[in-house]
Amino acid sequence: MKRRGNSLPDVYVVARILEALLEGERAAWRLAARARVNPRRLSQYLAVMEERGLVARDGEYYVATEKGADLYHQIREIIEQLTDADLQDAVRRRGKRK
Repeated sequence: MKRRGNSLPDVYVVARILEALLEGERAAWRLAARARVNPRRLSQYLAVMEERGLVARDGEYYVATEKGADLYHQIREIIEQLTDADLQDAVRRRGKRK
């Protein structure tokens, strides 16, 4: 999730990570598989998300914080209002294209 130039973090990737963590704590390698994110890229996202209080780390496991859960629900609401689609379906479809 490093910002290079004007690039912004992929909201769908953030949503997939938070969705997976809302299902329960996960080790990074399991989270990468569940969220369909390259492990190197995932570590960048997790570092920024942890710094911003969206996820917390307990040893090798990550969990979504209350702030992360709130953000996930906000993202979900925005996507649903813009697309009339369920966020989980939209996130899954987008993740399969990559």
